[in-house]
Amino acid sequence: MVSVSVISPLVVLCALAAAVSGTIAVIAWREGTEPGSKSLSVLLFAATLWAASYAVALTTFDLGTRAWFEVPIEIAQAIIAPAWFAFSLAYTGRGDLLTKRTVGVLLVFPAFVVASMLADPASNLLWTNYRLAPTLGAATVRFDPTFWYILHAVYGYVIIGTGLVLVVEMLVERISHYREQAVALAIGSTAPTVAHVAHTFQLGPLTMINFTPIALSVTGATFGYALYRFQLFGLSPATGRLGRRSAIDDVAVGILVLDRENRVVDANAAATSLLDIDGSSAALEPLSAVLPGVDLDSDRQLVDVTVDRRRRTYEVTVSPVTNQYGQTLGRTVTISDATTRVRRRQRLEVLNRVLRHNLRNDMTVVIGYADMVEDRLPDDERHAAETIRSRSNALLSLGEKARSVEQVMANIDAESDFDAVQTVEDVVSDVQSSYDIGSVTIDAPPTLRVAGSDRATKLVVRELVENAFDHGGDDPNVRVGVRQDQSDLVVTVTDDGPGIPEYERSVVETGAESALEHGSGIGLWAAHWTVDALGGRLSFDVEDGTAATVRLPRWCGRAVDSPDE
Repeated sequence: MVSVSVISPLVVLCALAAAVSGTIAVIAWREGTEPGSKSLSVLLFAATLWAASYAVALTTFDLGTRAWFEVPIEIAQAIIAPAWFAFSLAYTGRGDLLTKRTVGVLLVFPAFVVASMLADPASNLLWTNYRLAPTLGAATVRFDPTFWYILHAVYGYVIIGTGLVLVVEMLVERISHYREQAVALAIGSTAPTVAHVAHTFQLGPLTMINFTPIALSVTGATFGYALYRFQLFGLSPATGRLGRRSAIDDVAVGILVLDRENRVVDANAAATSLLDIDGSSAALEPLSAVLPGVDLDSDRQLVDVTVDRRRRTYEVTVSPVTNQYGQTLGRTVTISDATTRVRRRQRLEVLNRVLRHNLRNDMTVVIGYADMVEDRLPDDERHAAETIRSRSNALLSLGEKARSVEQVMANIDAESDFDAVQTVEDVVSDVQSSYDIGSVTIDAPPTLRVAGSDRATKLVVRELVENAFDHGGDDPNVRVGVRQDQSDLVVTVTDDGPGIPEYERSVVETGAESALEHGSGIGLWAAHWTVDALGGRLSFDVEDGTAATVRLPRWCGRAVDSPDE
């Protein structure tokens, strides 16, 4: 061995590179819970091994001993490419693709090359004519690369390039959030790649020097800077990708992805469960075989399917999948189980029809017979016929009220521009004319234009005013206030009687009835349902009589064209 009195600057640079890479490797290892942190630390540990081994090799001028330092250098190179690929998969949210088999396959060729070097480091698969070519006081070498040397280098470039494409693609998609990370990763991955390409293909004046381990310190420095300055792991793009995947996989809505030929190319867990299919066997099957009866030209539809010998109704939504140029690549089909909802709606439609038609017709007959019976009864017994008539009329009124609620709720989203004061005055006048007792006063501005549902407003005000008359005592004094509170419309109905019974209010305020606690009708429920559907709030104050307050948000100050316009 020939010793030198002055340490070569190449040795110093390699030693510094080893220190930088090693330090960042330790930091990355401590971030072990973040996606890609372990892989990045392995990469930098390998870079540390490479730089340290090369630093010692550059001080060794005995050719036989010098050749043996190529073994740890080659081991480090064999680790770096797969480690970078593993980092890119985990960092971009594709860590599930990195299996033990994948790692094993990636390491087969490098392991074969290392094994050949162990037999004879100076003459193996990679090179021949291995010789010293001292430069800048360091024991640099030259050799004649073989086909295997070029193949080995290209093999590493393909692996590293694939990982780089994954990272760049992910960062470009979210460049507004990860711009700084993209720059750091680009610089850190480009520097050693350029240095290795130059050494492999003998480009430049100092081809006997391998600057790759020194360039890897740039990788460590930029990645380390990104760790602290740009939260390389804290703002990992994997979060968005994995979050989206989890949302798709875990959501209760089934999702099928179709190609241009309307074949199933992907299905989430909910879809396979809803359709009782196996995801792998359904791959590339036509949609008609998996979910028959779907009209792909219709955006939203109901489809009846027999699953596990049971009839189910699914709500199906079809949406196109397009690329950045607007070209259609396929479709997504979302599936949700609407069986319970559809059956409930069918039952309600039947019950509503019975309530509106059969009950009305039968009650009309009952009232007619009550009139006939009343004429034949003695005066002291005619109160029975009157009771029959009044109860029958109450049932008829209940049926009409249910019909009104249904009609309003069916068009609850329809909006128009109307005068809230005029609407309230019309409703109050109509209600007051049907009562022989009490009085109503209105406290409102001359006019108040609002944007909302005129029919819903009439329904709510009518129910509250009628409740005020019913529960306001023998001679109720009802007050109706209409005002604007910022952009909200506020309507208050107050009476000075004993107030609405507590059980009537509680079932509405809690939103549920029980066997022991229920309301006597649907009036307050109608008001509650309507206000809730409008996004408003209905509250009661019973300190002095009953004050029912309706607040409808952002109904004032908005110009909405009326249906006529």
